[in-house]
Amino acid sequence: MSGLAARVALACYPPWFRERYGQELAALVEDVGGGPRVLLDLAGGATRAWLRPALAGAPEARLRRRLQATLATTWVAWCAGISSVPLLDRLLLDPPPPGTPHAVRVLVSAAWWLALAGCAVAGAGALQLTLRVLVPARDRRLVRPLLPAALLVGVEVAGALLLGQAHRPLAGFLAGLLAWVIGLGAMVLAVAIGPVVTLRRARPAAAVMRPSILPAVAVTVLLGAVAMVDGVAAALAGRTPLTLAGVAIGVGAASCSAISVTRTLRH
Repeated sequence: MSGLAARVALACYPPWFRERYGQELAALVEDVGGGPRVLLDLAGGATRAWLRPALAGAPEARLRRRLQATLATTWVAWCAGISSVPLLDRLLLDPPPPGTPHAVRVLVSAAWWLALAGCAVAGAGALQLTLRVLVPARDRRLVRPLLPAALLVGVEVAGALLLGQAHRPLAGFLAGLLAWVIGLGAMVLAVAIGPVVTLRRARPAAAVMRPSILPAVAVTVLLGAVAMVDGVAAALAGRTPLTLAGVAIGVGAASCSAISVTRTLRH
């Protein structure tokens, strides 16, 4: 299990890092093993690499890596951030505890609309890259990382429709809800990682990625708005460890995306 955990931790490093240091770091982990301290160091290193990328090389190469890092960071942050919306929806409104203010339902609905708007913007940016990178390349290697996400999205949508029907708190429903939550985590992971892997393999030029920065800025703003609305809803409904965890996910994702986008705009 430690070896698998170490490989997962290595996969969490940004593309530019794995491109330059991936083989050396993997060899080092294989030599020293995948103990808890090593896994903690890998997690910390991956976080620092995402937030403070050390981009070397010629100016054009640095710009390409900078744009690639920002697009990847924004995409992963968005996938993580909006995962808090259905989680808080279930925690706050399924069913709402006695005395829950009506404003909580309004705020959760607003979070859903903000999430849908962000999905539209992120989808437009992804479509732009698809038309400029995937379609001309016609390379199956670039498509394979996207297939697990497509499958899991379909499964989770079907599960959400089934759970949304009238129900009673029976053991079968609780088991189905647990399976849906686990599947949601797997879906978010696949949707977040697949396009990043494809982007790393495609290695598009800076000129190809530059138009996608504007959608990344818009997604970052919407992600911050989702985190703020969710935070207010959780505060009005009464804080619990689970709702605080959901809010923390949104705030952390919005912060990471904002840091990365700001660095690119200053580049």
